[in-house]
Amino acid sequence: MVIKGKEINNMGIFYSVSDKTILEAKNKIFVNKGLSALKVNGFERSPYKGELFGKNNLGDYTYSLCRLDSNSQLECIETHITKGDTWIKIFLNIFQLTPTVKTLEELKGLDGMQFFLPPNSKTRMRLRTDDFEGVPLFRTTEHRLKAFYSESGFHKRIEELGELIESDLNNIDSFIKRWHDLHKPMVTDWEGKKIE
Repeated sequence: MVIKGKEINNMGIFYSVSDKTILEAKNKIFVNKGLSALKVNGFERSPYKGELFGKNNLGDYTYSLCRLDSNSQLECIETHITKGDTWIKIFLNIFQLTPTVKTLEELKGLDGMQFFLPPNSKTRMRLRTDDFEGVPLFRTTEHRLKAFYSESGFHKRIEELGELIESDLNNIDSFIKRWHDLHKPMVTDWEGKKIE
């Protein structure tokens, strides 16, 4: 039985929602909480041609944003929101661009595909997953909807995930610091080609 996009089993004992409802809930969280937090921190939609920002051809959502720091380092945030799971996957990668770039506008229309391919992708860090210190068994704070067993529980989990996404992306500089603890920015040209 389906009620307003929700799938309820015939027994009425367990509460569940469709994959589509979960996908749209995750996207709404990121759009309402995550994007605004990143924009406050100076991130903008990626200027590179072909970068996704919204629904993709698979019916999922991808958002590519970036900002430049004062040292011409390109800080890239890529978010994937996919069907069939409860995750909001947020990735960070940083590159040292040469020659120096003063504004993102200078990169507009260039091909940025190389930033997502090896060897560049080797330093990509997933927030709340790849930056974790200690035994993974004890990792309890993640960017995903936790289990729920009622409609009110579902809405509570959405609220909790929204608060975590907003808090983490408002404090994105702490994740950038952690990235620098783990990696060194690869030196590339403006299109991500490695410079030896």
